[in-house]
Amino acid sequence: MLITIKEGWNMAWKQPFAVIALFVYNLIWGLVLYKLVYSIIVPLLHRYPGADMGREAARLFWIESQFQLSKTDLLQPYLWWAFVLLVTRMLLTPLLNAGLFFSLHHTDLNSGYRFFRGIRQLAVPFLGLYGLRMLLTLAPLWWVLPSAAGVLKTRFTYESIAADLLPILAAYLAYGYLLHLVFMYLQFSITGGRPSWEGLLTMGRGILPALGASILLLLVGFLLTAVVMSASMIWAGFFALLGYQAYRLAQMFCKVWAISAQYRIWLAKA
Repeated sequence: MLITIKEGWNMAWKQPFAVIALFVYNLIWGLVLYKLVYSIIVPLLHRYPGADMGREAARLFWIESQFQLSKTDLLQPYLWWAFVLLVTRMLLTPLLNAGLFFSLHHTDLNSGYRFFRGIRQLAVPFLGLYGLRMLLTLAPLWWVLPSAAGVLKTRFTYESIAADLLPILAAYLAYGYLLHLVFMYLQFSITGGRPSWEGLLTMGRGILPALGASILLLLVGFLLTAVVMSASMIWAGFFALLGYQAYRLAQMFCKVWAISAQYRIWLAKA
C-alpha cells in the first residue's frame, strides 16, 4: 500500500496544470461566495442597533427581520443566487474531473492540452455519472432525515441526541465516501476506453488497498488542516493569509495525489 501511495505521489507531481487549475477554480469559487455573503451580511450589520440603543431596539430589529422573511419576497433573490451557484458547481465539478482523469491517463501529451481535451472528450459521460452519484447520495436522506427528526423529538439531552445521531451520521458519511470511490473507478474505466461496469470489478479486486490508501491519505489531509489551523491562531495578518493560500494549493495537490493513488491501483488490478 505504501508503494502505491508513493507511486501516486510521483504521478501527482506530473500533473502541475491540473493542480493549478483546481486551485484557481477553488480560489475563484471562494471569492464569489465571499462577495455574495459579504453583500448580504454587511448591510444587516449596519442596520443592527448598537449597544447604546438598548435591548428593545434589538428586539424590534429581530421582529422586523422575521416579518420581512415570512411576509415578503426578500429572501427570493438570494435563494435564486444560491440555486444558480449550486447548478454551476454541479456542472463544473465533473468537467474538471474529466480533465484530471484524462490527464492521468495520457501523460504523453502536453499537460494543458490533455486537460482540456479530457473535458471536451469525457464531458457527457462524466456529467451523467455525477448526476447518478448525486441521486444515490441523496436517496438515503428519505430515511435518514425522518430518523434524525424522530431522535430530536424524543431525546432531550445533548448526550442522548449525540448517542443516537452519531451512528446514523457515521453510516451516511461512510456510504457517501464508498460511493465516491465506486464512481472514481467507474470514471477510470471510461477514461481508459472500457465499459464503466468493469470499474466495479476492478475495485472489488483491489478493495483493501483502495480503502487503505484512501484512509491514509484522508489522515494526511486532516493533519495538514490541523497544522494550518493551529498556525493561523499563532500568526495572524498577512503571513496567515499567505499560509492559507499555500494550504489551499497543498490541499489541491493532496486531492490529485489521492486520485492518482487510486488510479495506480486501477492500473494494477484492471
